[in-house]
Amino acid sequence: MTAFPTRIAVAVGALLLAACQQASAPLPPVTASAQAQSTIDDYLRKVDGRFGALALSQDGARATYYICQSRLWKNCDNYELNDRFVSVPSAKLAAQEALSRCGGGCGILYLNDQRQR
Repeated sequence: MTAFPTRIAVAVGALLLAACQQASAPLPPVTASAQAQSTIDDYLRKVDGRFGALALSQDGARATYYICQSRLWKNCDNYELNDRFVSVPSAKLAAQEALSRCGGGCGILYLNDQRQR
């Protein structure tokens, strides 16, 4: 009787391992259009030492970014959050803004100056 539960445990473990390997598989590279690449280069020049995010469409045709004016690690430019004693990482707020500016079908390519995919 103990062989059956052992087989189930082994099968579940194998499935979990396979799922983890798939989840960590790198995303395929996206080739940016000339206009999008110009926006990426502009972003990388400006974001040094600041908090921001850059979004790129899945087809690589468009890129948009948002760089926080505030140099604080928290709350980006949303000063209402300070009044509520809330701390949200600036890069996360910048990412939300960059994605909303990009429109549908976009993903984050850079958080601050770190490439994400």
